[in-house]
Amino acid sequence: MDDRLDFLATYAKDGEEVRHLPIECTFPHRLDGLGGGETAMHYWPSKNTDGPPEQLTLFILGNPGSLGYYPPFLNHLHDLLPPTHALLAMSHVGHSPSLAAPQVPLTLDEQIDTKIEVVQAIRSTLDELAIDEHLETGQALKSPRLALMGHSVGAYILTRVIKSLNGDGIHAGYMLFPTVGWISQSWNGKTLFPIFHQPLRSLLPVLSHLIRPILPLTTFPQTTLDLLYSPRTIQHTLALAKSEMETIRQPDLPWFKTNVHKDPTRGLFGVWSGGNLDGWVGREGAMVRECLGGEWGGRVRVLDGVPHAFCLSQAHSEIVAEVVASWINPLQAGPRGKTSVAPPYGSTKLPM
Repeated sequence: MDDRLDFLATYAKDGEEVRHLPIECTFPHRLDGLGGGETAMHYWPSKNTDGPPEQLTLFILGNPGSLGYYPPFLNHLHDLLPPTHALLAMSHVGHSPSLAAPQVPLTLDEQIDTKIEVVQAIRSTLDELAIDEHLETGQALKSPRLALMGHSVGAYILTRVIKSLNGDGIHAGYMLFPTVGWISQSWNGKTLFPIFHQPLRSLLPVLSHLIRPILPLTTFPQTTLDLLYSPRTIQHTLALAKSEMETIRQPDLPWFKTNVHKDPTRGLFGVWSGGNLDGWVGREGAMVRECLGGEWGGRVRVLDGVPHAFCLSQAHSEIVAEVVASWINPLQAGPRGKTSVAPPYGSTKLPM
């Protein structure tokens, strides 16, 4: 078993649930050229099992890849899923102020390579845990399912990972407000063009030092403050954004069509904002939805009033979690229609 994923062997024993969730952990990468780069992770183990999860869903964040924005969404999703399911969320290399990062920010393609490394390590570890369980209990060997879920550019990364691995060992992909085509031509891509290019891209990290005296007087959530206090993290975030503008272009529409399966739990699924609410998604949104069978095909949901940065609101987080849960387990996805409204987590203060 990959020793970097020892935490995947954390089970609930004797009917007792693991407390203090999520479990915070890190994944040190071993790819050449990363200079000791690490990825921050949050893990929600399966609730009521003493063996490997039936399904583990790996969540790939958007940009900025700050795990602190997503607990309202992931906590609710974990509550909705069957007790044999687990969740693992991962950030991007260089997007966690407290972790080691390469001197030179990673491009989007390099970030994708780190995700492929993680997915392959998870797949092999889950298979080994299943074999150990089989040998210990004598029960039939059943390898856990591995699914991917991604928000924004995380959804694009998800598609690239699945394509790179030819779908081997990956059960499904859940795309949340996916930026999978022509992102530089989106409304936000055009409007925010100056901050992704010189000279502003070099100046913004420097401004972090200048605004520090006023940050304690703001109402920014702690996750946003951590980002603003870290010039290095700002540098990595902006560099990734620039790389997104250069890389995410023509979507592979025929490939999306091949990921519609007869099994309603397998293949690709997607959530989009209704109307013009999502400034990061352009004309490719309708194209991809059509490839997946449209709103009546069961794999597409268009949510009116839910923005791209859904994770910054408790109510929006719960709505999206309930959609994803219905795809993961259509028969036992948990309660429906529960949306407790709470103040937004800085939804107007940080573009995502």
